[in-house]
Amino acid sequence: MRDIDIYGHVHNSRYLDYCEDAVVEFLRQRQILSHFRHTSSGVAYHVKKAEITFHRPIDLDDVVEAKVDVEKIGRTSLSFAIELFRQRDGANCASAHFVWVCVGLSDSRPTPIPETTRAALSPG
Repeated sequence: MRDIDIYGHVHNSRYLDYCEDAVVEFLRQRQILSHFRHTSSGVAYHVKKAEITFHRPIDLDDVVEAKVDVEKIGRTSLSFAIELFRQRDGANCASAHFVWVCVGLSDSRPTPIPETTRAALSPG
C-alpha cells in the first residue's frame, strides 16, 4: 500500500491531503465554502505554498483531528495554520502552513480578495 510506510506509519505525503481536507472542512463549518468556489465567487484560489513540520507519526488505524486558523489575510493571499493531532492520545503530529493566492478567472493573475470573503474570514 502506497500510503503506509514499512513501519505502519501514514506516508508523509498524505499529511498534505489531511491538511487540505481540514481547511475545506473549516470553511464548510463556517458556512463560507461558497466564497471559495470559482463558480459562485468569480475568483479562484491557488495554493502558493504548503509547508509541514512533522512531530510524531500517524499510524495506520489512527483517527486524525485537525485545528485550523486563519493566520493572515493579505491583499491577494490567505495564510492558514493547521495542526494535526492523533485522537487516541492528543499528540500533535504535524504543524502546517498553507498560503493561498486569490486569482482572476480569466488570467490566473493575483487579484484582491473580495471584501465579502475578507469579512467572512475575519474574527468576530
